Amino acid sequence: MTSNLTYAYAAVVDVLGYCQRLKEDRENGSLAFKNELQRALLALADINEAVYSYQAISDTIILTCSNREGLVDFLQVLKEIKLAFLREGMFIRGGIAYSQHFKSNYVTYSHAVARAHEIGSKIAHYPRIVIDHNIVHMFEASGDLSELVKSDLVCVLNGAYFLNILDQNNWKDVYNWSRSLYEHDRNVLLRNEVEFAKHVWFENYVFTSAHADPTTDRYIPTIQPLGEQN
Repeated sequence: MTSNLTYAYAAVVDVLGYCQRLKEDRENGSLAFKNELQRALLALADINEAVYSYQAISDTIILTCSNREGLVDFLQVLKEIKLAFLREGMFIRGGIAYSQHFKSNYVTYSHAVARAHEIGSKIAHYPRIVIDHNIVHMFEASGDLSELVKSDLVCVLNGAYFLNILDQNNWKDVYNWSRSLYEHDRNVLLRNEVEFAKHVWFENYVFTSAHADPTTDRYIPTIQPLGEQN
């Protein structure tokens, strides 16, 4: 089997708040979350299956690409997926790696998938898709880094590279979707610092974009002295 190993990009992403949304459906006697998941996954309906392979299992999506020169296109696909989930009221987070990969009908043996999962679970933390630094270094070494830079699909903070989904045409939509998601989750976030921090991080990301509208108000309350809180 190892003789059939090739190198591939792999992304492993998870839907944040999956259990909470299932609970809401159960308590409301609805299938709203199921319908939202199905609509979000339509972003994968038209991808080229000769280039990409994907699986959606419960709250996890695994997407691979065997074309080494196709990173920018791979990132663009992931951008569309993340936007589709946010449009439906869901944050996703995960990791992207490039390493050895093998998949048949019944067996998946993949260092790329394992590394992407490790990055998502140990580094991503917030609603972002983190890119293995080795990928960026690989492009630096080959002199192709300008391609990544021109794509505007990669951001960096504190040494971590991650997928940029914001552009001039979608900033207002992303702002509105993330604001609606915060409003939906507000009661669940009360005194839940871990989940609250994810929304704070995403709001900061939205407003530090070069495409941010300076006339638009932030939607998460700022720190206030006792007695002055809203």
